[in-house]
Amino acid sequence: MKTISLVIFLLGSQLIFSQTVQQEEQQKPAQLLSESKVNDTIYTPAEFPGGIPAIRMYISKEIKSSTFTKSGQFKSVTTFDINPDGSISSVSTTGNNPALNKEMDRVIKALKTKWKPATKNGQAVKATYHIPMNLNI
Repeated sequence: MKTISLVIFLLGSQLIFSQTVQQEEQQKPAQLLSESKVNDTIYTPAEFPGGIPAIRMYISKEIKSSTFTKSGQFKSVTTFDINPDGSISSVSTTGNNPALNKEMDRVIKALKTKWKPATKNGQAVKATYHIPMNLNI
């Protein structure tokens, strides 16, 4: 009986702590999307026209699932720079599947829509943007 109680207590305490971490992680992206003021410097992050839903829609339409020969869960992070004129440069992708990495590079490089550049004190500046991708095939 003591062993069962101890196991239930340990599992219950694990769930309590994991819920706290998830709430903190959900609050971070909301803070990153808004303007921030540090030392009298106003910084606005770069943004795709239409926001995150629009870039997700573009990626889902352009990605070709026929390029994947294996099934499973694949993860990658595509990193690129958004220049002051809104163009994209320095595209690179890292992840656990080379086919997904290559496909994400192709999709982002094919993007012709100009981004709204990041600004610092009202001046357009170069910014780095990260797009995480999880794909289940």
